[in-house]
Amino acid sequence: MDVMPAISALAERENRTEDDYINEADGLLYCGKCHTPKQARVAFHLGGRQERAVPIVCQCENQAAETAREIAGKMEFQRRMAEFRKGGITDPAYLRYTFAADDRQDPALSDVCRRYVERWAEMEAQNIGILFHGTVGTGKSFYACAIANALVDQCIPAMVTSFPRLLNLLQSAQNRQEIIDGLGRYRLLVIDDLGVERDSSYAAEQIYGVIDARARSGKPLIITTNLPYSELEKPASMQHKRIYDRILELCPVALKMTGDSRRTKNAVAKKAAAKTLLQG
Repeated sequence: MDVMPAISALAERENRTEDDYINEADGLLYCGKCHTPKQARVAFHLGGRQERAVPIVCQCENQAAETAREIAGKMEFQRRMAEFRKGGITDPAYLRYTFAADDRQDPALSDVCRRYVERWAEMEAQNIGILFHGTVGTGKSFYACAIANALVDQCIPAMVTSFPRLLNLLQSAQNRQEIIDGLGRYRLLVIDDLGVERDSSYAAEQIYGVIDARARSGKPLIITTNLPYSELEKPASMQHKRIYDRILELCPVALKMTGDSRRTKNAVAKKAAAKTLLQG
């Protein structure tokens, strides 16, 4: 008994939708949406060579499956990132800083930050980090976080934390080295607010441990600081020189943030809005 016609008919019936059709040129089933084959001819050797049409995935089904895989992959990535963030190592407020909210007060600087994301593969391969320095409220944290969040949107593991938050965790933790080692899982690490360690030798030693571990990981680092760049080049103590030398080595791109404080502008705007609301 020749079972191949029955198998072929069953395969066609399961693979066929209402809009599909048989192409007269080759006799194969085609998708009614993308007009690409849903069948291919395969040779069988069952008591002699025979050819039968077997089901294959058409172009639109293949694209739909690929999209579903990408969505599933992104969901799994976001789940893992949420797990990584547990334990207080990052501030949820950092997640709000994205390029979509960029006021482009300094277009050239904004473009450099965007290009860092666009050229990430090369930045990562050459272990090139960024040092954002300047006065308070000029956008250092915003752009550092925007870079990290843009990479996370591309399913690249990036973490944003701050030196004060790290110090609090390290001072109270029994597993300090585990916390430091855990930062190495991120392909980009952003640490905000360098400078708090100046008031304590213990704090400076902890910060050096974090920076040194990052250097040994061979992965990029972004730092923000209110300290003058001249102080980073010529620190007052040898202990801080160890830290700052490492940072300048890891962050060859130094971006000086200038202009009026956005925080001051926001405070003035809020004050005016409150006055209008309360006075009617």
